Amino acid sequence: MSSKEYLPIYPKEGSPEFEADKISYLHGYNLKGTERWKQATIDADLHTSNVAKIFSVPLGVTISPQTTPTLYKMLGDLLVDSADNATKTAKEAYKRERPFVYFGNHTCQPEDEEDRLRQNGSFPSGHTSYGWTLALVLAQIAPSNAEAIIKRGYEFGQSRMICGAHWQSDVDAGRLVGAVEYSRLLTIPKFQEDLQKATEEVQNQLNLVNKKIK
Repeated sequence: MSSKEYLPIYPKEGSPEFEADKISYLHGYNLKGTERWKQATIDADLHTSNVAKIFSVPLGVTISPQTTPTLYKMLGDLLVDSADNATKTAKEAYKRERPFVYFGNHTCQPEDEEDRLRQNGSFPSGHTSYGWTLALVLAQIAPSNAEAIIKRGYEFGQSRMICGAHWQSDVDAGRLVGAVEYSRLLTIPKFQEDLQKATEEVQNQLNLVNKKIK
């Protein structure tokens, strides 16, 4: 599904919405050096092992190739589907300038700026789309922990604004793309099969945790 076809156009300079984007950026940049900035820096790393570590906390079990092999593989598959493919058409069509370029500052990952971020459009946020899709999937897998999972998924997206890699409107659009991608995935038999296997893996691990607590 083409994100360009259903997303609204991003806020243009001079509009009230763009002024709100600028204010949000400055708020995020003012967090530089804080614990929230450090969290945003950690969230920027999309390696499967790092994302697994992040979302293991709200999920309540360790996501790993050993304990949850199907779910661990799904993390990598979802990255391609929701962060790359789902956002591609809008990113390439609009090629929106990123906030750190506009303001002449650095993101929380300066080493990624030249090779990746400057060459890639800002609207919508692929990180956010991925984080939101993943949060929705995990909330379905473990509904008992849904609130914590969704909260972490929301923070994962906000980290992109705090880092200065995306405008707030990019992040908001990323969540919409993530929700659309989640709905699309639910119609695919192979995804449904993997989702069932992943649910069984997680529920088994949650049962082990609960037994230890008792």
